[in-house]
Amino acid sequence: MAVVFRKEVIDPNTGEIIEAVAFIPEHRDKDFAKIYKLFSKKLLEDLGTINGEAKLLFWLIAKTLELPIQSDLWIPVDYNEVAKELNVSVVSIKRYFKRLLDLGYIEQYQKRQKIFRIKPDYLYKGILSKYQNDQIEALIRKASTG
Repeated sequence: MAVVFRKEVIDPNTGEIIEAVAFIPEHRDKDFAKIYKLFSKKLLEDLGTINGEAKLLFWLIAKTLELPIQSDLWIPVDYNEVAKELNVSVVSIKRYFKRLLDLGYIEQYQKRQKIFRIKPDYLYKGILSKYQNDQIEALIRKASTG
């Protein structure tokens, strides 16, 4: 295995500084999920602490990671079930979804439908080689228009 990066992070539950290390097996193509570093930084700046919105966002991340690679990453939501899982009221869950929508972290499939996903700018789930190819194509597009 090759070390991709090392970084010290603060455990939101304990305040303890821990070292995070990411490893990727060499020359293997496999299921892959990428949560962008700027997403984490922006999230902490916007929300300040691990509050209800952050708990809901982490719940959405966990649900996204459970979805098959070939899916479009939309998550049907039952407010009552989410409220029960996160141990908060349904009113709070609705407020958290609205705030995450307003901040631009998630998008809703259609108004009045309880189907959401984390915006692709913040989370990528797919095959590692496709992700790398997509990144190269994006750089080429940017260079040709820039």
